[in-house]
Amino acid sequence: MNHSEFSPLGSIGQKWAFYLCLHLFVALAAVTAFSQDIVDSPDPVLITEANSTRALTANVAGWRGNLPVSSSAQIYPGATLLIFVGNLDLMSGEGPNAFRVAAQDGRGRKFHLAVEDIRPVAKRQLTYALKVRVFDAGGYNGQPGIKGGLSISVKWRGNASNQARLSSRPVISPDPDGLLPAPASSVPTGFASRGSTAGDRKRFMEQASFGPTNALDFRLRQIGIRRWIDEQIAMPYPTIPHLNAPLKPNDGAIGCGGVYGDSPEIDLCYRTYYWAYTNQKWFLQEALYGDDQLRRRVSWALHQIWVISENTLYMQRWMQEYIEILDRHAFGNYRDLMFEMSLSPGMGEYLDMVRSTRMSPNENYPRELLQLFTVGLDRLNPDGTLMLDTEGNRIPTYDQAKINEFTKVFTGFTRCDNGLNPACPSAVPGSPNYIDPMYLSDTDKHDRTAKTLFEYPGAPGSFIPACSSCSTDAERIAYANQSINQAIDNIFHHPNVGPFVAKLMIQHLVTGNPTPAFVGRVAAAFNNNGAGVRGDMKAVVKAVLLDPEARGSRKTDPTYGKLREPILYLTNILRMFNVGAGAYSNDVPATPPASCQNRSDGVFAWVTGDAGQEVWYPPNVFSYYSPFAVVPGTDIGGPEFALAHTGSSVRRNNIAYAFTASGGIGFDQPTAAVPSPWAPCGTNTYPTEEIAWAASDPTGNTVIERLNAKMMHGTMSEAMKAKIRSSISTAPNAEYMARQVMYLIASSSQYQIQR
Repeated sequence: MNHSEFSPLGSIGQKWAFYLCLHLFVALAAVTAFSQDIVDSPDPVLITEANSTRALTANVAGWRGNLPVSSSAQIYPGATLLIFVGNLDLMSGEGPNAFRVAAQDGRGRKFHLAVEDIRPVAKRQLTYALKVRVFDAGGYNGQPGIKGGLSISVKWRGNASNQARLSSRPVISPDPDGLLPAPASSVPTGFASRGSTAGDRKRFMEQASFGPTNALDFRLRQIGIRRWIDEQIAMPYPTIPHLNAPLKPNDGAIGCGGVYGDSPEIDLCYRTYYWAYTNQKWFLQEALYGDDQLRRRVSWALHQIWVISENTLYMQRWMQEYIEILDRHAFGNYRDLMFEMSLSPGMGEYLDMVRSTRMSPNENYPRELLQLFTVGLDRLNPDGTLMLDTEGNRIPTYDQAKINEFTKVFTGFTRCDNGLNPACPSAVPGSPNYIDPMYLSDTDKHDRTAKTLFEYPGAPGSFIPACSSCSTDAERIAYANQSINQAIDNIFHHPNVGPFVAKLMIQHLVTGNPTPAFVGRVAAAFNNNGAGVRGDMKAVVKAVLLDPEARGSRKTDPTYGKLREPILYLTNILRMFNVGAGAYSNDVPATPPASCQNRSDGVFAWVTGDAGQEVWYPPNVFSYYSPFAVVPGTDIGGPEFALAHTGSSVRRNNIAYAFTASGGIGFDQPTAAVPSPWAPCGTNTYPTEEIAWAASDPTGNTVIERLNAKMMHGTMSEAMKAKIRSSISTAPNAEYMARQVMYLIASSSQYQIQR
């Protein structure tokens, strides 16, 4: 039967209708795919008395589960009481460690109250009682002053509630600081997710890549965040294109047979093979244009955990082997990363393991392996909070005696310089081999006495007995290799590793001040990827980027986010504004060589170096900045703030100016004296989209609002908009207006915090 006979459209019309429905289905499926990725948490509501800004409170003892009509708790230092919070759609298992209660006393001092428990309120959907202790949870000395009451707000998943007064006495009305009542009647009793938003896509691109682009945004709208992450993980491992580089310096065969400064050819040879130029250029071009953005971003985070510096590994090829270890294990297993990095000759040189023997043991590598790479100094709870003894003191993870035990395990291993050894395929006579893993060149240098490692419930291999059969080289090698594997397993399964690594990855990708709940959820993924595998970095990365504390249309907690480190600050600006080759040569407008294909040459590492972060040159084993740094004058985690000072602030503004309002970095023309330019293409931005916005509306409102959405997820304050409008009121043309707005936003404190 011809079904078209029953259709007024006929067979042709029916086909068109089918294709139209198909396209609509595909479009809706794409939107749905992204919507399913989003857990868009609402702002919590701190409930107050009906006609007052006084927070609704109750005494813990005697509370029967209902919402009280008025406040009854006494407020004094050390008091424990209940406050009530609405508009909370909690996940299974989400508890008190998902919340922070920010407080400010009558003297203006800010701190956090301890949140000890959470209970649902009877007959009130999405409303909970938080048990809080009026105590300075930040660890400051002394009790918080409460004269005149405290001003408090509740923070949850990066969002902040309204402010209310925590007071034993009635609060005057109207509130002197403009606070407003939030009675129970004003709290929503149902929760509706806002679905996918452009703001959250921008936030995700900042977290998972080196900056937003229109193409990446389009791809996310097509397939959603989860599928994009899977797509990135499935991409082939991106190896570094190796130069035909020598393994020893001053190799005359490639023109480096003299001293730097003797000739342009020798200078260029040094630049290409022995300085960071090649690796920096490759990395920055990959950051700007590479398709494998997520692996590169995770590898960059791992570089700042497992630190090696070009200050020590000064040859390009030596450093490349270390970078490839990071790349290889970015989506691999953390245990494999631990093992391979432990035998990396680059790491061995950087932290002295290549020189550690049983006769002269060196503790640098085992100390940093424990302190910075795996377990940390103090015992941790599963959510990363400090485990305390019965007297409230920290519990050290290890002591000097334990470091000494681990040091014995890592003795005797050195570079594989012996070209006759089949395990050393990259060895070159007379040259240090930083390519092949370290091995025992002299089996007598490894410590063969007994070692006592970490002891904890379920600990594997806590004790390594002395070698009872080490009369031959083969037996000694087998014992040493087995000891290292046993030590790595013993450290890897320590309960600290999950929360320790989880917090570091969150800080590098999302926020410097994660809640313990966020850390705990990521640590759980580290401990078990869902299939019983521990240390799966794919599961860790997904847990970080898909967590409700990372996702959402906007974040209102002022302590959420992270200061953009200089490299990410610059790459975000460049990618956002259509980065291309430089348009200047020796400060004169010129056309970059056609061979550049209008792409940046990646030669701008010195720009971020001026702001404290030159690619591959961390100044010490703590990386470019300490992972334990806090925002000055607070207890708020903010590692990147270790780079923030007056000088770096000026340099950051200079970075923004150079690539928004100015002409970027030009390119070098080859000359007889310099046959190969250092910067063959230069780097600049080409904001054609922004210029068109400015041209369409001479008032500047359009370009301000569009850049508010593009750069700040739509969170720009009205005061900031007014200041920008005033500054561009006399703009001579559309390009000047657009670039001026770009600069003012990029240099603002609001933009420089990745939120």
